[in-house]
Amino acid sequence: MLKATIGLALLVAAMFPAMPVDAACSKSADPEQVVQAQLVAYNAHDVEAFAACYADSVIVTDLSGKQPVVKGIAALKTEYAFLTKVPKAFRVQIVKRIVNGSIVVDHERVLGLPADKGTPESVAVYEVRAGRILNVWFPPAP
Repeated sequence: MLKATIGLALLVAAMFPAMPVDAACSKSADPEQVVQAQLVAYNAHDVEAFAACYADSVIVTDLSGKQPVVKGIAALKTEYAFLTKVPKAFRVQIVKRIVNGSIVVDHERVLGLPADKGTPESVAVYEVRAGRILNVWFPPAP
């Protein structure tokens, strides 16, 4: 029985090889799927796969003005390099998602932080064009 199970697993693996996380962004131009793929890469702490979901000319704006605007893919990778150093438990959970054409709005909750940091929530507004995230806006928290 064990040999049959292993044989079946090898057959399935050969038929459906594991797809790298970054390939998920290139599979669809659907805005919701692109944003979901970048979330999966973010939660996997894979900066390269995360960045692959963004346009080369991406602009990330904190509308509170507390953080500098991030312009371009190189700056995005630098800004999110911290993902390679955070504990595995660090991740973002989607509380609610709204999709309207090329705009995806996520109400996000951050998990895996030290107890004294709580579970902060934020809103991210993504604009997806040609299968890549072109703009991200983070409105100020109330």
